[in-house]
Amino acid sequence: MSGERISVAQAHRLARMNIVAGFLVWGIALAGVSMMMPVMYNSILESMHWTIGETTRFMAIKSATSALGGLVAGSLLVRVGAKRVLVPSIFVIGIATSLLYFAKSLPFYYALAAVSGVCSVWSVIAIQVTLARWYSASLGRMTGFAMLGGALAGFVVPMSTRMGVTHWGWHATAGVAGLVVLVLVGLSISLLVHETPEAYGYTADELDPGKARPGGAPADPGEDFASFRKTPQFWMLILATALSGVISNGINEYIPLFIEKHTALGATAAALGFTIVMLISGLGKILFGWVFDRLSTRGVALCWALCGVAALATFPMGMKGALPLVGYATFLAFTILRGVSHGGVIVQAPVLARHIYGVRALPQVISLLTAAFHLGAAAGIVAIGAGVDKTGGFTLPFIVVACVAFVAAGIGWQFHPRHWAGQQAAAKA
Repeated sequence: MSGERISVAQAHRLARMNIVAGFLVWGIALAGVSMMMPVMYNSILESMHWTIGETTRFMAIKSATSALGGLVAGSLLVRVGAKRVLVPSIFVIGIATSLLYFAKSLPFYYALAAVSGVCSVWSVIAIQVTLARWYSASLGRMTGFAMLGGALAGFVVPMSTRMGVTHWGWHATAGVAGLVVLVLVGLSISLLVHETPEAYGYTADELDPGKARPGGAPADPGEDFASFRKTPQFWMLILATALSGVISNGINEYIPLFIEKHTALGATAAALGFTIVMLISGLGKILFGWVFDRLSTRGVALCWALCGVAALATFPMGMKGALPLVGYATFLAFTILRGVSHGGVIVQAPVLARHIYGVRALPQVISLLTAAFHLGAAAGIVAIGAGVDKTGGFTLPFIVVACVAFVAAGIGWQFHPRHWAGQQAAAKA
């Protein structure tokens, strides 16, 4: 421990400040901006005369460049530090979102998506690594609390975006959102983020030991990244995480379009449905954070399986001739399943990284997991869009999504979380 030791109360206060920072980052700069796009797609389609595939490719490109950015994020974080990556990235996200006001052509539209994608993934990884350095036994729950910002965004962003698009158009709505990110989030995280507890004389295991590790027992920091990066388990973890991007973010991009165009529920219900999904995802983050702290990787596998169930739950909504009451009942069931499972997927990366490989290689593992997730999301967005354009509906694409979810769950069930506090407690018993 290199830093001068402060009081435990002060250290816990700094840890909580990181949670507040994460709340703002996820709620406004990341989830908030991402949630706007699906709600604006129909307006973009109509005003710009682009196809569904061309319009939704914005998030596909954003996810693809996020994957590329994730490949270099680990070494970047090790070299310059999490805060020096996080703060400039947030400012760039704000600028890129504001510049959507001037988007009149596909190349410019796609260029902003690419820049935003790289900086978004750097922001995600930086805040996840920071939280994983400050928390141990309760990492899943604390990450869930930080990500509740996304739930708040889910409550506010879709309906406010719908109102903004209706009154001012999608260009102005995006421009205002970018200014909010630039000013509010950028300045706040500059003051809130503290990188490591070691700088203040503590380790995460001292501040958050839980009940599994006896007092005074040293924590195993885990192996060097080079020692496991070529192992089968690591690459199966990368594959499963990529598949989780397909089944979560890939399908989220199409919820408003699916409800608006392929059910009898209408445009307002489409925006409301997306709002409910993102709002309930806050419950999912806390619920699955709790599950991950108790079941570790098997809890993650269960979350992936639930994503498959949610995809199958879309079919009753699109049934022709169904009574209105049936349509709204199935709509509610779908939004609950999709929201809870989405919340769990968002929390998974720091839990998988720390529980399986420990603290030492956190930047590299979280970076690659995040890259894999966004690569899967990009592939899912493109594949679903192409499938809808080719078949004229969502039936076949959503069946494939469900199958992918169950395959990912089967892979995840086999992981061995050697550095999970619960696994260590069982080994000592």
